[in-house]
Amino acid sequence: MATDAWESDGVSIRRNHPQACEADLMAVEARWNVTLPASYRAFLLSCNGGRPSPNTVDVPDHPESPTDLHEFFGLGCERSTSRIDWHLELWSQRLETGLLPIARDSLGNAFCMSLRTSDFGRILYCDLQAVFAKYDIMPRLYGVAPDFESFLRSLRAE
Repeated sequence: MATDAWESDGVSIRRNHPQACEADLMAVEARWNVTLPASYRAFLLSCNGGRPSPNTVDVPDHPESPTDLHEFFGLGCERSTSRIDWHLELWSQRLETGLLPIARDSLGNAFCMSLRTSDFGRILYCDLQAVFAKYDIMPRLYGVAPDFESFLRSLRAE
């Protein structure tokens, strides 16, 4: 398991997940019938998720913005709640089709990447707390960044 840090554009991510490989990415894409954006694939191959610093995220139009980014999910992680596939399975009935949970804040709200043709790669904040235990209501989505690279660059200190 990797425990060192990955750094890019002023963001450091403490890697606490095993190293991912191309076969891991291909398995996720095949299992869920999705294609991951190249920049996100490169991120997973480089660090496979972890905890970022800085970790404050502005969520435009959300009444409780900003929030934190507690953890980026990875592949093949020992802890199930850190795995992308666990979140895909958990939220499959609560998220719109074509959204991939890639991270969470400390309250359990999800940051999702769109895999839809119309906004491929866009990062959205999924306000799950607002609909907690209201299973007949879909959570509201808030646009955070146009792509993964912009999302990483938007992380800031509190």
